[in-house]
Amino acid sequence: MFATAEESHAHSRETLEEFCYHIEFLRSIKRVCDIGCGKEQLDINYWAALTDQDEENPQPLNIKCTALDLKRPPDLKVKNVRRIGHDFNIDLSVLGDKTQDIVWCHDSLQFAHSPLDLLFEINRILDPQGMLYLYVPSTINVYYGRFESYCHNNQLFTFTLPQLIYLLAIAGFDVKDAYFRKPKFVDGIDCVVYKNSEPLEKSTTWGDLVDKDLLSASARDVVLAKNYLSDQGLLTQWLNGEVFDYRYNSRA
Repeated sequence: MFATAEESHAHSRETLEEFCYHIEFLRSIKRVCDIGCGKEQLDINYWAALTDQDEENPQPLNIKCTALDLKRPPDLKVKNVRRIGHDFNIDLSVLGDKTQDIVWCHDSLQFAHSPLDLLFEINRILDPQGMLYLYVPSTINVYYGRFESYCHNNQLFTFTLPQLIYLLAIAGFDVKDAYFRKPKFVDGIDCVVYKNSEPLEKSTTWGDLVDKDLLSASARDVVLAKNYLSDQGLLTQWLNGEVFDYRYNSRA
């Protein structure tokens, strides 16, 4: 999705810098894991370098960071970062239960052999109040009344917003109050979501999610009308308060 590691990190920083407006939130974070960190490790190194932003004497937050990828990332001599090579397609057994406050998964989920199984494992390693950030490709578009789609090397999946909401809900994440961003003509979806429960049964239906009151009001209304979730009628909000309206005639 991105031509270089620097381009990928520039996109990540749009969200990372949103968090920096909330210093008490940052101070509460003790452990962060970046799944699919890449050899440059730019995102996790950003977390490792965060300070309390005191204007006169900034102090490091000393967040304990884990850089995880299929092959062990190179040692870049960054304090508070441990580097692990592990096949996350199998599991995340190198990380203990409920040990992470944040899991960062930017431009990685599409490479997993089973995104749902990986989300189940992310649920396991997250603290009960833990947060997941995702950025995933959404490479299905309509131009001039015709579908256009594409697939990069090794990209096993692409995602629609309804599909991503479904996967996250089944994996035990709070999609009712989650943050999603999918601008028009942008081939990716940002998501910030909190752990809500243990994973649900994989056979869970949209109707089950409505019955359990696990969907936002707009998602619930669409499901009640159609018996499935469509983006037509769906509203989402991003961290900065921007609202996204996915209906055909919407300008949002």
